[in-house]
Amino acid sequence: MLGIDIKRGVASTLERVFASSGNEFDKLEILWGGKTAGILFKRDGNKLDAKVIFPNIDETKHVSHDVFNNLIGYALHELGHAWYTENAPWDNARRVWGDYIGKLINGLEDPRIEQRVIDSGHAPNARVLFETLTASILERDGYVKPDDKRNIPFLLAIEGRRLNGYDIPVASVVDASPWAKHIKVALRKAHTACSTEQIAKIAIELYKRIREDEKSTEPPTGDGDSPPTEPPTEPPTEGGKPPDDVGDGDGDETEPPPDGDKGDGDKPVEDGDDPVKKGHKKSDPTFDGGRDPEPSKFIEDALSDVTALADKRIERPTYGKPKIATFTWE
Repeated sequence: MLGIDIKRGVASTLERVFASSGNEFDKLEILWGGKTAGILFKRDGNKLDAKVIFPNIDETKHVSHDVFNNLIGYALHELGHAWYTENAPWDNARRVWGDYIGKLINGLEDPRIEQRVIDSGHAPNARVLFETLTASILERDGYVKPDDKRNIPFLLAIEGRRLNGYDIPVASVVDASPWAKHIKVALRKAHTACSTEQIAKIAIELYKRIREDEKSTEPPTGDGDSPPTEPPTEPPTEGGKPPDDVGDGDGDETEPPPDGDKGDGDKPVEDGDDPVKKGHKKSDPTFDGGRDPEPSKFIEDALSDVTALADKRIERPTYGKPKIATFTWE
């Protein structure tokens, strides 16, 4: 298929999904000029404005049918977030507990919203497309090691889809994980969760359990005359003081932030407003890194060979954050 046919096919497919969803969408745009793949959405009551963003494709290049299917699957996945994900609980949890919690939420939330899309009937072939996209990611990049805590979010995203009934082309590694018991509990709870807020609480509890296990297995440090230093199981703090809005450990840590730092509801968070960047420390650095549960990077890589020439020569501005360029005419 030529790039121009890919663009037309994606647009027409999503327009049909748009129409089948009734009043759930007020406006849908598909942008082929982004530097990355993703979605921006704004919810106002029952109205939803969504912009699905793809890197630009050279309309004269040939694109495989497999890539086309994965683009549709990815777009439906992102629309699933626009339909069924609540930003405020996710943002709150990341602000209080750190970036790793955001990834755990992502890993647990992805299977939940995909199942919601399937159940909605808006796209009759959604299950096949989601299954194909998941298989493509694993076939290209492989699976993760069971003892790598950095990649637990990715593991959750795959195993949650397995619970959804997808045909996953790799064997499960959960039983071989040092945190198998906790991962299984989180997956089971997430499989029946009804909201992003519930998913956030499950992710926080999983993080606590993993840290508790690490405390019990860490060897003593120091000279033997003083007690070993144990990693904290409470949220990251500023200057040794706990944040004012930290919960009491009863699972309410995702309640709305205090006055003066209101969440954005379902409004997309821009860098300048990101609560994660408003004065809290990141999670334990030993959790940093790992594969992104979201398939955006896979889609970007899949289109890298057919990117429009203009995109390869000059950097396009990121959507929503235009850059000012000065031109001199001679």
